[in-house]
Amino acid sequence: MRISLKGVILGIVLATIGGLAFAGFDTPEDAIRYRTAVMTVIGEHFGRLAAVVTGKTPFNENAVNHDTVVLRTMAELPWDACMVPGSEKGKTTLKAKAMKEKDKFMAMAQEFEQASNKLAETAKGGDLKAITAQFGNIANNCKACHTTFRNL
Repeated sequence: MRISLKGVILGIVLATIGGLAFAGFDTPEDAIRYRTAVMTVIGEHFGRLAAVVTGKTPFNENAVNHDTVVLRTMAELPWDACMVPGSEKGKTTLKAKAMKEKDKFMAMAQEFEQASNKLAETAKGGDLKAITAQFGNIANNCKACHTTFRNL
């Protein structure tokens, strides 16, 4: 099942990124689809890491390293798609406030990118305690941004 889910997610992301990333977004709906696909992948790998740091899943150093690398890579992708005019409307959880407070939103996005980089570097050391601490930093960053800029 894990391979199937990976394949589906990878297919969605590659199709979305391949069609939109370098060409920009023709419509607000394109931007919404792109960032939704990216956030789905982020959520999947974040969830796997959460299961490890909370003890629900046994620690597997290779799996944790893989998840942190995917998280680090994906952390750089969705932000421009959040600033496309009109993409705060429709099938999205993004609040219009994100565009009104672009500097604050983008600063939080950059913090997430930096925390994701640090988590990936920390994971290389294989120390679950250190990984857990850094994961907590990212979780706090996510919560702060989602509280401020996401309709829950």
